[in-house]
Amino acid sequence: MKEPNLITTFQCIAIVINSTIGISVLALPRVASEKVGSGAVVVTCIAMIIVITSVFLIAKLTKKYPRESIIQYGEKLISKPLGKVIGFSLIIYFLILTGLVMREFGEVMNTTLLQETPMSATILSMLILVAVATRNNHTTIAYMHTFYLMFIVIPILLMVIFALKDIDLRYLKPLLGNDTSLIDFLSGGLSVVGLPFIHIGMFIILVIAPYMVEPNKIMKGSMWGIGISAIILLLATGVTMAVFGQEEIKKSLWPMLVLTRMTELPVDMLERLDILFLVVWIVSAFTTILSGYLIVIELSSRLFNLSSHRVLSYLVIPLVYGITLFPKNILHTYELINAFGTWGISLTVGYPLLLLLIAFVRKEGGKDCD
Repeated sequence: MKEPNLITTFQCIAIVINSTIGISVLALPRVASEKVGSGAVVVTCIAMIIVITSVFLIAKLTKKYPRESIIQYGEKLISKPLGKVIGFSLIIYFLILTGLVMREFGEVMNTTLLQETPMSATILSMLILVAVATRNNHTTIAYMHTFYLMFIVIPILLMVIFALKDIDLRYLKPLLGNDTSLIDFLSGGLSVVGLPFIHIGMFIILVIAPYMVEPNKIMKGSMWGIGISAIILLLATGVTMAVFGQEEIKKSLWPMLVLTRMTELPVDMLERLDILFLVVWIVSAFTTILSGYLIVIELSSRLFNLSSHRVLSYLVIPLVYGITLFPKNILHTYELINAFGTWGISLTVGYPLLLLLIAFVRKEGGKDCD
């Protein structure tokens, strides 16, 4: 029986936001400031402009093929053999990306909360939870994202608000950094775009589009979702930079985690507020990994013409788990994330844009309807 198309526009917004705000956000200020120092906010802004533009074009592509997967119309536009090769490359890429995000989550948990627990147990627990969750249909997964939305957005905004009293605007000067060039800013922007949660947040749109109640609303849902995410990421990066400055940020792998530990309520109600915020990062990790895992099994089910993505939910577990064991340590993990993330832009952004261009030239696909 064909699955009903019941993902609403609001659920689409929730999915994009939850997928985009992931555990890698903790390292975002450090990544953004590596090449330009105090110009991290400008670098993040450049990255968000690239992301928003990419999401707009990706949404245009999905509107041309509202009930088809990128695997299906990819084979139509660039030939079946080449479409299958690129489709398989996408599956491998997101398989590796999801595994690296899972390893990053394990490192954060073992550093902050579960020091005595074997990392393998932490990772395996999250992996099983994600596999069970993706056994559900797309509608149920959309409800999960909607439920967790406020548990991610509101606490992060509160963290930003509470941190305002500690900011020093001098840390943001000079806004364009010292001895920087345009190449530095573009390179820094691509490094931010290469972070895993950005790729997952953009590509999940191509997965959920065929299941929308109103396919013509995918543009609205995508742009609202990525727009809200961009604002939150810009605020979080700006406040973190203004609190610590570039020199202190360089000393920490996860500057936003340090900011979380500094957060205090206006009244003395809770002694360990950072524990509550840690739960937020766990939830954000879950939703991002959930989307990455769903991308893998959904694309695989389409490529191999399976009846449902559920068939692969448990079969992919050993593959993802094996990838999480490959990095030697957290520094090696971030080296791999940076390498695969930068290379992956050609797949996650370049491939959909190529398909859109070919569809436009050939005048294929349905007409856009707003």
